[in-house]
Amino acid sequence: MPALAQLTPAKTGAVVTTPHVRAELVAHAPDGVAPGAPVWVGLQIAHQPEWHTYWKNAGDSGLPTELSWTLPPGVAAGDIAWPVPKKIPVGNLANYGYENTVLLPVPLEVASTFKPPLALTGAGGPAELQVRLKASWLVCRKECIPEEGEFSLALPVQGSTALHKAEFDAAQAAQPAQLAAPGAIEVQGNNLQVRLEGLPAAAQGKTLAFFPETPEVIRTAAVSGKDWTQSWQGGTWTATLPLADQRSASPTAMPVVVALAEADRQPGQPIAWRAEPPVSGSWP
Repeated sequence: MPALAQLTPAKTGAVVTTPHVRAELVAHAPDGVAPGAPVWVGLQIAHQPEWHTYWKNAGDSGLPTELSWTLPPGVAAGDIAWPVPKKIPVGNLANYGYENTVLLPVPLEVASTFKPPLALTGAGGPAELQVRLKASWLVCRKECIPEEGEFSLALPVQGSTALHKAEFDAAQAAQPAQLAAPGAIEVQGNNLQVRLEGLPAAAQGKTLAFFPETPEVIRTAAVSGKDWTQSWQGGTWTATLPLADQRSASPTAMPVVVALAEADRQPGQPIAWRAEPPVSGSWP
């Protein structure tokens, strides 16, 4: 497992820069801040070359990025809308995470009871939504560095905030589409037999990447075509994956994401799909 360094002290500001990442709190509220209007915030992380942070299931090592929001009464933050990760080999292990630049978007729900305060510039200033974020992330190459930062942002209630529209659009395009059918997973000895149905024609016949949301169930570093197999029967995708040697979970349902290889992705088309298959059979 990569070596773990000491926690980098917290920094404060709209942007936090460390030797390994540049992290920025960004927002997208094109119609202002009002009940029913789309309001998004998110942490955008730009990694130095060869460094990465983690998905909701980090894989063989690591920890997912955590976001803790401070918002005024009448505004609530949802969960991170995790973009599709990539599989990152690290020695004889493998992680699920992000390199280059990633935006972790979070929807805000604005209640009818929300009463925005006036801007700090004075009683006559425009009303603003004050957003504060405390974030922590683990950034790794060969060694892992825990880092954290505190961020703040003021969104005009009446005006449009759309400077980062392209980044939020890209993060939305990287979301897995939910499959209508849950699929199924069966435990067969030391393997999982996965079946997903209803995948679109654009995916059929393609080799898909597999990302389980439940950690420590499968052998993360297993290589497709060598250590695990997949096949198609029409719109049904099946795969046989090896269980982890030191499995720590025995779920009764196991949310999973499958994704097209980068070379097979088309602009404007879904790149990944998500299902929540129930698990049958007896865990070893």
